[in-house]
Amino acid sequence: MSKIRKLDDRTYLSYLLQSFNIEKLKKTCKEFGIKGYSKFKKKDLVEYLLDSLSEEEISALIKEKELNIISEGIQSAIDKIKGKDRESIKDIKIINLNNHEIEFGFKGMNWETNSFLSITEDNIGDPERDCDCRIGSEMGFCGHFWVGFIFSLKQDYFKLSNWSLTVLPDNFNETIKSINISAPDGKTSIKISNGSSDGSDFSNLFEQSITIYEGKITNIEQKEQVFQEKITIYFLISLTNIKIGPRLQKKSDYKEEDIIEANDLAIRISEKLKEENDIKIGDKIKVNGKLQRDNFLRLNIVKNIRKIELI
Repeated sequence: MSKIRKLDDRTYLSYLLQSFNIEKLKKTCKEFGIKGYSKFKKKDLVEYLLDSLSEEEISALIKEKELNIISEGIQSAIDKIKGKDRESIKDIKIINLNNHEIEFGFKGMNWETNSFLSITEDNIGDPERDCDCRIGSEMGFCGHFWVGFIFSLKQDYFKLSNWSLTVLPDNFNETIKSINISAPDGKTSIKISNGSSDGSDFSNLFEQSITIYEGKITNIEQKEQVFQEKITIYFLISLTNIKIGPRLQKKSDYKEEDIIEANDLAIRISEKLKEENDIKIGDKIKVNGKLQRDNFLRLNIVKNIRKIELI
């Protein structure tokens, strides 16, 4: 049985409504027969809507919209953790361990977002939080907030049984069960990853030179990239049954425990390299390159490949 929320309904609904764009807010006004809303921008429209609703209507609107809004926010967080969102987690820093103060950095294709969260025994009814994003900057429940929520829960900063601010989906525990957090001793920069995203954890290999010791080709797709009116042809190759590890200077440095097995990973090769190698679906290959997160394609991808070795 869920705990009773201590926050008043009006304030809570104002948090929830931050997830609506202005079209959804106007539609909600129309559904409740509210007039005169067309002149307002989003922030003022939220207040106008709240002022126009009775206590009973506010309660009814919470009951109708809450679970869907919360579920979408949590799914956004899961996608960020899995690397399937247009933003990826850049870093997580513990600022004040006693107060559970954490800063989160997120990176998009050409933007960055910073978020802050502190969940303690004293503020669990309405945690201290801040975020650069449109939803979170107005105290809404953005995906960045839920990344922090999941992280804080995994760090045992609070017990889920004491959480009363929002409802949670019935499958919440199962959804976050496979999320693992690694915190090297003496470091405040922490990685968070989902072990079930593709059967592997690449967090320690991003932006590093790596070797794919083995990977089976499942798809070969020709792509075009246009930059400053110049068209570049390249090939995006999907791999499965992958064995990946850090690129070594000497063969004698090879350690079996450093090898990660993965189910799904993409590599990018040039048109020239494709022409020089008669590769096809079903082939097993070995390559060296750099593992990166491509936020445009929403893929973990290995680039800067100069040579392909058929196995």
